[in-house]
Amino acid sequence: MTGKTAQKEITIQCDPRFLQEVRGMVAELWNSAGLPEHEGGLVVHAVDEAISSMLWHAKDTNRRGEIHILLDLDDVRFRAVINDQTNHLNVDGLTEHEMDEHLDRERKYQLGIFLMREICDEVSYSYKKGFQNELVLVKFLRPTEG
Repeated sequence: MTGKTAQKEITIQCDPRFLQEVRGMVAELWNSAGLPEHEGGLVVHAVDEAISSMLWHAKDTNRRGEIHILLDLDDVRFRAVINDQTNHLNVDGLTEHEMDEHLDRERKYQLGIFLMREICDEVSYSYKKGFQNELVLVKFLRPTEG
């Protein structure tokens, strides 16, 4: 890449129909830098898993809104910053049974978190109450033999 940062940015509606477009965008950025295809496939999978999880959480709780994705790639690392600006589940007034059902649904997303952590070198999450969720995935690039 020789010292430059390549970036791609997209905002999608909270709808799984946009996953293919995001996967293509990640792959295009990775491949345009001439990086190893196998690692690129894993990175595409990690980003897809993150956004899929956000979409399914939104579906389960009837949330609406947008997901903003910023991708950047330089000589050192690939980074995806994913902001979920949908409205959030309000647990006030849920019965104990409803809360148990919600927690059971959450358990199925733990495999996705495991995969993101296995593929990426850094995974960080922050929540700003009433505003947004932010997930950052970082994959450090291996030096190419030259």
